[in-house]
Amino acid sequence: RMHSKRIIAVALGAMFGGLFATAGWAQESAPGSTPTKPETKKAERIEITGSRIKRIDSETSAPVQVITREQIERSGATSVTELLKRAPASNAGSFDENAIASFTPGAGGVSLRGMGAQATLILINGRRVTPYGFASGGQTTFVDVNSIPLDAIERVEILLDSASAVYGSEAMAGVINIILRKDFTGYEANAGYGVSSEGDAARKHVGVTAGFGSPGKDNYNLLFSLEHQENDPLRADQRPNSSTADYSRFGLPDRRSSYSYPGNLYGPGFLGPMAGCTTVDNNPSSPLNGRCVYDQAKHQDLISRQERDALFVSGVLDMTPNTQLFGDLIINQTRGDQNSVNYNSAQYGLGYIYPGAGIPLSADHPQNPFGQDVQLRYRFADVPDSVGWKSDNQRLTLGVKANEFAGWDLESALVYSHSETTIKQRGLIRDSVLANEVMDPATGYARNNFYFGDPSKNDPGLMARLYPELTAKGETSLTSIDVRGTRELMQLAGGPMAVALGAEVRHETFVSNPDPLVAAGEISVLGGSSSDGSRTASAIYAELSAPVTKTLEAQIAGRVDRYPSFGTNFTPKLGAKWKILPKLALRGTYSEGFRAPALTELVQSPTVGFYSGLRDPALCADPTDTSNPNCDVSVKAISGSNPNLKPEKSKGYTLGVVFEPIETVSATLDAYQIERTHEITTLAPDYLLANESRYSGYVVRDPVTGVLNELHLPYENLGSTKLTGYDLDLKSRFSLGEYGKLATEILYSYLPHYKVRPVEGAAEEEWAGTYNQPKERASFRATWDKAAWSVGLQVNYVGGFLRAYSPSDLSCPYANEALCRVDSWTTTDINVRYRGFKDWVLNAAVDNISNKQPPIDERQMSWYSLYNAGYHNALGRYFRVSAKYSFK
Repeated sequence: RMHSKRIIAVALGAMFGGLFATAGWAQESAPGSTPTKPETKKAERIEITGSRIKRIDSETSAPVQVITREQIERSGATSVTELLKRAPASNAGSFDENAIASFTPGAGGVSLRGMGAQATLILINGRRVTPYGFASGGQTTFVDVNSIPLDAIERVEILLDSASAVYGSEAMAGVINIILRKDFTGYEANAGYGVSSEGDAARKHVGVTAGFGSPGKDNYNLLFSLEHQENDPLRADQRPNSSTADYSRFGLPDRRSSYSYPGNLYGPGFLGPMAGCTTVDNNPSSPLNGRCVYDQAKHQDLISRQERDALFVSGVLDMTPNTQLFGDLIINQTRGDQNSVNYNSAQYGLGYIYPGAGIPLSADHPQNPFGQDVQLRYRFADVPDSVGWKSDNQRLTLGVKANEFAGWDLESALVYSHSETTIKQRGLIRDSVLANEVMDPATGYARNNFYFGDPSKNDPGLMARLYPELTAKGETSLTSIDVRGTRELMQLAGGPMAVALGAEVRHETFVSNPDPLVAAGEISVLGGSSSDGSRTASAIYAELSAPVTKTLEAQIAGRVDRYPSFGTNFTPKLGAKWKILPKLALRGTYSEGFRAPALTELVQSPTVGFYSGLRDPALCADPTDTSNPNCDVSVKAISGSNPNLKPEKSKGYTLGVVFEPIETVSATLDAYQIERTHEITTLAPDYLLANESRYSGYVVRDPVTGVLNELHLPYENLGSTKLTGYDLDLKSRFSLGEYGKLATEILYSYLPHYKVRPVEGAAEEEWAGTYNQPKERASFRATWDKAAWSVGLQVNYVGGFLRAYSPSDLSCPYANEALCRVDSWTTTDINVRYRGFKDWVLNAAVDNISNKQPPIDERQMSWYSLYNAGYHNALGRYFRVSAKYSFK
């Protein structure tokens, strides 16, 4: 916490220190600021996310954070996920395209407040986007924000109040509204290149944009933008913390495996490695001494290879002085692949075929030199384990606006959004071929004509059957039509009372199909499920903005949603802003949320997955006993849809203060509380194992040994979540006279309480500060401009958290208690921009200038990254250069 306090102190010093040190700065405004002298022209009204009613004052009753076009360019982000991952309000449940062992490779989802991607509503220009073709974790549908090209974005607005009665009642954690570029005239070309200080993980980007016509002059505008991007991969062994899966140097277990390629032969005791092994461990103090080892870090990509191509078209046409046609089109394709650890071993997933956790070789097998029956610890890695994907996304919007039509400003639009994703998995083996063609079912031994670790000696047809290419396809679509209108009703003491009315009908489909072999249960180490559903939903809403007095403004909104099988549901929102003093205002909101179960939660076939790193309390009394395999269990879990699910509901409150002591310094502090009930989820494995007696049939054990075989985790309306937190936003901009201008901003998010009731009637558990739930996140940004030069500094802070998933999982299996906590992480980025050449903008930046390595996350040992990709990255110091050329 000292780091975040230091960041706040630096920001306050920069703001108020500059205030007293600089004379006359208030007469000179930074770019984009409001001039100190009043202008004679009428102030323009704009629409702020959270309201359909245009207004002059950008500070509404609900807190909204904005990421501008310039901030996007300075960030160096290569995807929307990477951009939003830095937002302090983003928390547990966010994931990006580099997630390991993911159901959704290549895709990125955003979770505000740690409530999951399903509670964050993603919009483009205030309208919805179809979800990705596969569900995260087999359950959560989400919008792949990486399908939105960065070059097309004008700004991002993050609405931090708990639900929006205007946009969609499922926005329990908030709304992210991505505003696309428009009304651009001229030509623009940009190119960028980035590389780490290790000379790897290169990123390349090129883009061109052209805009024609001016709506005010030519009665039209047409904008085209093309973008291409390539990201090189990064393997785990290319970084020091994850250079090898032997984590004993940190006081953690050695995760290298004697189930290797080729393997090791055992008699009853260890006899020796199989001929041809080139990775024999020669450390006398190692339990793997003399054995052939498989080092997982040599095979796992931390960052996947990615390519993206995108076309963006936007246009407006003035039909009359008060009528305008508008539209936009996004076509995006993402391609990539990721190499992974090969799990085809007798130890993991295939143990039911080999009860002795080894492959029996007869004495006369040609690869058995010992003249006796032996067991082979082996990993089927003839074909490297990898996953490749291609995702195609299209989104088309066509609409019309009519101003001052019988006193109304009207707008209507048709949206068609489509996503299609193909995932190809390679390197996994087909169980029936293994059991019947590699093994001899009559004897239980491996067939003597199959060679392990030497595929050239085997029948190519057999190898193709043993290692099939697995193809899964997911396709979603959303078609919607909406109509909305706003008008002023009457004059109040504080200004005009205005109303907004709207209606929407949308049809959505979700179809995902795993490879037929996966659906048939032929691939034991790969989970998969199918979904095939569609529905039509409708909504109407109304909003009233009432400036009751010159100092008091009220907002009232309500939305009625109708879903098939769930009837109608009303969600209200109330908001108010009260200017106590000319420079001080209070604001607050109350809102309710409603989320109908997703199609994947209603109609999906059972999903097979695996949980790793679990402790079985029935067979592990001492969690520090590393010799007991039941203290570190990997177990298959089967989850499934439930047509009897009920909707989730929420209530949210915000209360804040807006303070602007002078025109160029502002501060907002908002407190919030969100409570979500009837949560659709599965029992947490730790909670289930700790309360196994209450849930008959959920835990399946070996009838003889009692060892965990699998968990049954159907989707259910279980418990509730209640979180309380605070958001601080401090901004300043001031002149340094002949030394230029300085602007600063600090965003600080504090989450002291995240209380979870695992099931209805259970006691609340405090999850704040537990795994993936840091209590603090912050960023500090400062920009200095002088003539053609601009220098930016950004400090990013993520608080630490425990390895424990919940208070019922507080045990620490390591003597070194530091390993039972993921430390806080602070990185600093610097950016230099030069505009001294006509029509050119040159940019150079260094991210993570101190080359700070991510904190060790012991929970990530199972994925061999040893860091938490949701909050940290392993790039280290990273250099970026870019250039933009634009002219009219």
